[in-house]
Amino acid sequence: MKEMIIWPAYIDIKRTKNEGRKVPKEFAVANPKLKDIADKIKKMGLEHSIEIKKSYPMEPWEICGYIKVKLDKNTSKLQILKEISKNMK
Repeated sequence: MKEMIIWPAYIDIKRTKNEGRKVPKEFAVANPKLKDIADKIKKMGLEHSIEIKKSYPMEPWEICGYIKVKLDKNTSKLQILKEISKNMK
């Protein structure tokens, strides 16, 4: 098992790749909320924990939180992010 951090910015359609978006625009969503992402991860059956009082490193002044997800070693970060954002549309 490996752990992966998911920030809402990773799937935010308003962000560019340089601003932290990790998925292609066709997979990105508008205004992703931590709770919504956590709900989708839970529906996917993945073990996770939520860290609420954390700020995204590219925006240290804004506290948005992140989710720590436990994954199989064979699962890629991009694969999971696409699946999460696909489920949010």
